[in-house]
Amino acid sequence: MKILKILGAGVFTVALVVLSLWGLDYVLSDDTKSFARLIMHELYEQEDIDSLIVGSSHVYSGIDPAILDKDWNQNTFSCSTSAQRYDTSFMLLREANKVADIDTCYFEMSMYSTTKDIGDGLLVEICAVSDFLKPSLDKFTYMVKAVKPEDYVNAFCRARRNWKSIYSLSGMKETVSKKSKDFYKNYEGVELKSGEYKGKGFIDFEGELQNAANSVKGAYQGPISEDFRDCLREMSQYCRENDIELICFATPLSEYTLASGGSYDDYYIQAKEVCEEFGVPYYDFNLANPSVLNIEDSDFRDRTHLNGTGAKKLSQGFADFFAGKIEEEDLFFESYAQKQEHLPKRFIGIVIKRDESKEYCEITPIATKEDDYQYEVLYEDENKNYVSIQEKSSNLKIKMPKKGKTKLKIRVYDSQGNKVAGFVKNI
Repeated sequence: MKILKILGAGVFTVALVVLSLWGLDYVLSDDTKSFARLIMHELYEQEDIDSLIVGSSHVYSGIDPAILDKDWNQNTFSCSTSAQRYDTSFMLLREANKVADIDTCYFEMSMYSTTKDIGDGLLVEICAVSDFLKPSLDKFTYMVKAVKPEDYVNAFCRARRNWKSIYSLSGMKETVSKKSKDFYKNYEGVELKSGEYKGKGFIDFEGELQNAANSVKGAYQGPISEDFRDCLREMSQYCRENDIELICFATPLSEYTLASGGSYDDYYIQAKEVCEEFGVPYYDFNLANPSVLNIEDSDFRDRTHLNGTGAKKLSQGFADFFAGKIEEEDLFFESYAQKQEHLPKRFIGIVIKRDESKEYCEITPIATKEDDYQYEVLYEDENKNYVSIQEKSSNLKIKMPKKGKTKLKIRVYDSQGNKVAGFVKNI
């Protein structure tokens, strides 16, 4: 009898702790704008999934499952989330396969993820998905491996991550108020600044890429990590054991991103080789022939993400290719360098930054073809007037009027004297 009382007290204590944490999580954690929350809810409602797509934000803004379903006459679902790690993609594949019998998995190999080690991941990237996974041993194992030991408490207890909110009574009231609304309780959608959630893991984004001028990293991110190789090995083995066809692919990036640093082919060759090592096909839509799949600057909302117009183009091309309507040799060039040879002459953008001394500004032109480009440079003075510091010249290292921040206006002319681009850049 005494033992039963002790056990009862223990169960009561555990239940009290769980309920307390749940209550704190409800009032402290504002997930009303979480896109992943919608995705995971929809996933668990699926009765059958023929094709699953996993990947990063490049996928949920670039591939519309509704277009694939129409052409393939099946159910396609996208479990893509912001900055999705490759180990998270594998976790989502396993979770989806518990819900429905997956036939095919399309796995986006984002170079922004595959070149990182698992230990490089941020807690926010992991929890964006793990917060909405159902409890299971698989989830626990994934999180223990993905999360750094010092972050375990925050990873497994969302209320702890948002603990500072307890000092804001108005903030807690606002969170509870938003969670009480029908849109939240019924998983009707999320508020997005420039897009609309269309369901099944696709967001139709507005916006159009303007002339690029920034000191950003180029396409090549470094060697593919050993952690990714290990993950792909396990993923390919899992798919073989569960009779799932695994296909790796890359979504298109803007020409500016591809051409603005290093060689994209350095990454492409590695990606193709590591996939071949594990018997997985790899298709890179950055190598798509514009005469078959023409994705232009106007199809991007920023340097790496497609807008709604671009998503329609990519989705249709994706659907046609994997349905066998387009031959591989017709759709893809053998390398990005080969694609560049077939691109028309175009000035794409510039990379602009100060040198170490801060006294000079250095310009790196990004173009599909070489030309004797000339640059006219003006700066904004204290009276908000633009003053010339360089007339038309091929000089790429410009003496700055001051070391502090200023605004530059740069006009670019080709060898025929035609203006081909113009940029305004704070530097």
